Amino acid sequence: MYQSDITKVTRTTEAVGFPDVVLIDNFNACDLRCSMCDHKNIKKYRKIQRMDWQLYTKIIDEIAVEKPSARVWEIFFGEPFICVDMADRIKYAKRQGLKDVVLNTNGVRMTYDKARAVIEAGLDSIHIGIDAVTPETYNKIRIGGNYDAVVKNTLAYRDLLKEVGHPKQTMFVQMVASDLNFDEQIEFERFWLDKGVGVKIRPMVSWAGLVDATNLSASNQEKRKPCYWLMRTINICADGLVALCSCDVHCRVECGDTNKQSIKEIWNSGLAVYRELHKEGRWDKLPPLCRDCRDWQSTYSEMIN
Repeated sequence: MYQSDITKVTRTTEAVGFPDVVLIDNFNACDLRCSMCDHKNIKKYRKIQRMDWQLYTKIIDEIAVEKPSARVWEIFFGEPFICVDMADRIKYAKRQGLKDVVLNTNGVRMTYDKARAVIEAGLDSIHIGIDAVTPETYNKIRIGGNYDAVVKNTLAYRDLLKEVGHPKQTMFVQMVASDLNFDEQIEFERFWLDKGVGVKIRPMVSWAGLVDATNLSASNQEKRKPCYWLMRTINICADGLVALCSCDVHCRVECGDTNKQSIKEIWNSGLAVYRELHKEGRWDKLPPLCRDCRDWQSTYSEMIN
C-alpha cells in the first residue's frame, strides 16, 4: 500500500494573507460512484447544483486581485464535463489573469468537442482519474464508468493538445493506490508514460472518516502534524459556503459564505482559527471531524510521477 512517509515531512507552509490553492465546486454532480469516494451520500448534506455565474465571477475577480498565481481547481467534488459552461468559466478565469487553472475529471464524458473547448479556453493542467490498467480492476473502483472509453478519451485529449498547440498545458492520469489496484501500479505507470502522458500515484484519503482508507495509520497525537491542505487551501462549495478543508466534501463544518464575505475575510477569520490550532497542536479543541481525522497523513504524500 502506498503511504506517506511522515518522517520526511519538510513542507508545512501556511499561506499567509490569502490561500495558495482555491477549490471551486462549479458543479457538484458526478456520474460515477467510485469505491474510494462518498459522493453517493452528497444529497444527505447539500443539494446538487451549479454555482451561480455571478458568484463565480465574484470569486475569480477577487483571486485575480489578491493572488493571480494561486492554483484554482475548477471542481471540488463533482465532474467538470457535466457542467455545460465549464469552458466559459475557464475562459473567464484566464481572461482575468489567473495563472494556474486546473481540472480533475474521471474522463468518461470528456468527448472531443468538450476536450477541445477547455483546451482552447486556456486550461493550464488536467488530471484524469483512471486508477487501473485493466477493465476488471477499473470496474471495481470507478463504478459506472467505462475503461475503454476513458482510455480512448485520454489519448484523444493528448493528441488534441498537440493539434491545438497548447505547449504549456500539463496533462496527467492519476491512480489512487488501494488494495484493489496496488498490483497494477507499475504497469499503470509504464502504460501511460510510454504514451507520453504524465502519471501521478497518490494515497487514499478517508474524506474525514467517510470511507475506509487502510493506508492511514492510527492517529498518534505526538506525531501528528498540521494538515498541509488546511494550511494552504480554501474549498468553496457550489452554494458559496466554505468547507473546513479539502476532505470536508459535504461541508459538515461551515467556515464562511462567499455570497456575503470575501475569500480574504474568511481565510483570515474562521479558517485562521483552525490553522492556529493545528500549528499549536491543540487537537482537542478542533471540531470532531478534524480532531479525529487521519487524512493529514496523505496530504504530505509526494506524488510519484
